[in-house]
Amino acid sequence: MTKLGCLIIDDEPNAGQLLQDYISKVPYLTLKGNCFDAMEALEFLRHSQADLIFLDINMPGLSGIELVNILPREQRVIFTTAYSEYALESHEYNVIDYLLKPITFRRFMMAVAKAASGISPALQAEEYMFVKSDKQMIRINFRDIAYFEALKEYICIHTKDQKIITYKRMKELLEKLPDHFTRIHNSYIINGDHISRVEGNFVLIDNKSLPIGISYKESFAEFIQLRAL
Repeated sequence: MTKLGCLIIDDEPNAGQLLQDYISKVPYLTLKGNCFDAMEALEFLRHSQADLIFLDINMPGLSGIELVNILPREQRVIFTTAYSEYALESHEYNVIDYLLKPITFRRFMMAVAKAASGISPALQAEEYMFVKSDKQMIRINFRDIAYFEALKEYICIHTKDQKIITYKRMKELLEKLPDHFTRIHNSYIINGDHISRVEGNFVLIDNKSLPIGISYKESFAEFIQLRAL
């Protein structure tokens, strides 16, 4: 699955670290760089590309708004700032969203969803995967997968009609899945399209009740919230 390469430009280390943590939780995002001012960012962009830039507005030297005027108009940018008075001014520029610090993961995901929507065909182009099982390469359509279950060094792929065992790490697997899959537990990655209901700390997937791990509660809540009416 194609990923959005992200660049963070922020002179506050704690703010940059928070964005790094958020990026690491989203399967279709990957961190390309972390710059502490606009000049460092311009030097980075001379040699590398970023699909999406998280840009602080109030920085020493060149401000975020001044930097946006230098960047190509097609560059995807999300403003980040602790100052709400910049909100009106930011709308004059070709930016995707404006995030007010402290940034919550829910608000982060809303902005990222806007950024991804413009290239969603690329992100979702693949409708199937091949897995190696018992010396065979088996094609499985993503829509048919209910959930993945970790079995030590192996993974069991649960579909409506079969179970397929393959050698794979959960983290490596998640990076290759479309964004309607999410991890809810150290042992489970689920297909959101197969969720029947959520009850407390459990998710019902095709009549199977799966636990939500403590460390995944927040990310799963955001996953559900983004799809809620």
